[in-house]
Amino acid sequence: MPGSDIRTDERRRRSARRAALGVLLRAFPGRTTLLAILALLGGILPTGFALLVAQLVDLLPVAVTSGFDSAHGRRVIGTLIGIGVVLVAQELIRVLRELHSTDLYRRLDEYLLSRVMATTMSAPRLDLFEDPELAAATNRAVRIARYGPGELVSGLSYRWTSVAQGLAATALVATVWPLAAACLLVLWFVVSRHLRADFYRANPFWAEPLRRAVYLKRLTLMPEWAKELRVFGLTDFVVRRFGEEWSRVMDELWRTRRVGYRTTTVLTVAILVANLAVILLAVRDALRGAMDTASLVVLIQGLFAMALIAAQDGDIWIENGAIPVPDVLAHERAAAKVTPAPDPTARPATGMPRREIRFDNVRFGYPGRDRPVFDGLDLTIEAGRSLAVVGLNGAGKTTLIKLLTGLVQPQGGRILVDGVDLAELDLVSWRRMVAAIFQDFVRYQLPARENIGFGAVETLTDPRADDRILAAARKAGADAIIERLPAGLDTILSRRHDGGVDLSGGQWQRIALARAMAAVGTGARVLVLDEPTAHLDARAEADLYDRFLDLTYGLTSIVISHRFSTVRRADRIVVLDGGRIVEDGSHDELVAAGGRYATLFHAQAMRYYDLTAEAADG
Repeated sequence: MPGSDIRTDERRRRSARRAALGVLLRAFPGRTTLLAILALLGGILPTGFALLVAQLVDLLPVAVTSGFDSAHGRRVIGTLIGIGVVLVAQELIRVLRELHSTDLYRRLDEYLLSRVMATTMSAPRLDLFEDPELAAATNRAVRIARYGPGELVSGLSYRWTSVAQGLAATALVATVWPLAAACLLVLWFVVSRHLRADFYRANPFWAEPLRRAVYLKRLTLMPEWAKELRVFGLTDFVVRRFGEEWSRVMDELWRTRRVGYRTTTVLTVAILVANLAVILLAVRDALRGAMDTASLVVLIQGLFAMALIAAQDGDIWIENGAIPVPDVLAHERAAAKVTPAPDPTARPATGMPRREIRFDNVRFGYPGRDRPVFDGLDLTIEAGRSLAVVGLNGAGKTTLIKLLTGLVQPQGGRILVDGVDLAELDLVSWRRMVAAIFQDFVRYQLPARENIGFGAVETLTDPRADDRILAAARKAGADAIIERLPAGLDTILSRRHDGGVDLSGGQWQRIALARAMAAVGTGARVLVLDEPTAHLDARAEADLYDRFLDLTYGLTSIVISHRFSTVRRADRIVVLDGGRIVEDGSHDELVAAGGRYATLFHAQAMRYYDLTAEAADG
């Protein structure tokens, strides 16, 4: 690593430490102060112990000669009591410091994670995930869950205690030989600074081989990839590749560490020679009678304890804990730019839409892409009727739903709900009017009750919540699934929990549909179904096909599907292409027109015919 890069990296790390310490002090000023006091006491008490031991060594020969009933003997007994008290105090302070450090460690972890969660969830739209720059900031902040920022507390506890003990030892040495204490203090600080710089230079934390090695390790350990790795025979390949990447990490580590070996060797020799010289000169003075035995004991104990000034273990923990903090702060700054302040003039959307939802010359494109998804989209969705949206992959069907639900904002044009611009409506109120199940719906590893009840989370604590949930399950055809669960609605839908059960893709889709029905049951007026039959088998698809009119009755329904058996039941069908509506009509009208819809419909019908014929031949 070039010198300028090392200096830049060190400045970045120092800045991270300052930011992390600032966050800790602002969040927990009293607890951080208590930790510092305990660390200071933990550092000073060993010095008191050393002084008492030196006093004991000085008094003991005289006490043995004159007897323990003499004044010297009584002082020996008092000194022994003092040593016992200090030892007990040391152990008590150590236990209190560790308990307090552990408590503060967990509090800081929870505090920072809560800040990341609150920041991420406070953004009303998807900018933090879909804008490349904002998404990168979000990803960096989310990594805090893996790093354990609480290590900052453990590091500070250890480092403060070590420095306090090292400086107290320096003061101890200074009582005997001030010049030696001053010279060794400077030398130990130079050693400490060099070791820290050497650690920064040799730390491969950001190295690309390490990232690849960590990823390969996760591949072998996580259940998501277990099946495919074995089916395709990739186990030996992944293990071998991990070994190769890890070897690169270690090679880089040792290569960078060799840079500082010469300086480390020189400093090590210098510190050894300096300490040895001080000890030899002190022993000489003691033999000549120029230094008493107690002073010699104090000096030697202090010399050994001064080495703690250069201890690096605490620094490494501080480093690990401080790394993610600047990313958390940057994430908050980025989120603030896309999180509007509450608008007291926003209009409630209760009971809407009553007439229509209208896309008026809407333009929208994702950041980083040359072509917009929509460029002048005009579409009117009549309230109380069902609309199916058809188009090839990439035509913008899911983006249409994001716009409708306010997850993204149009960059041109307007979306009007009963003539009111969606931007003027209270988003929370509007989203309560919408029940949307996306193609990539969430499979919550929670009880079935929550998996369905999240559609109307505000009613989960209602005494009649289970009745509503079961009614939603019946409407979605998920009641049979609930009945077969070992603990009914209390069954956790994941095998990773005791008594938990996993579901098939089709069963999950029915649970997700029931979630939407729960929202409808508590007042949602717009039902959005994004590929509602994607995971269903032929029989389940036919069942949903039969239920379609019942599901959508009286609702403003929008269905996105590649399955024309579902699409054809809608009151109206539109075809998206090139960011605009290119066809609009009923199923029969569009088939008769012989356009794009007719082509897609006949191609799918032919495929089903071929499959049926093959089955009959078999």
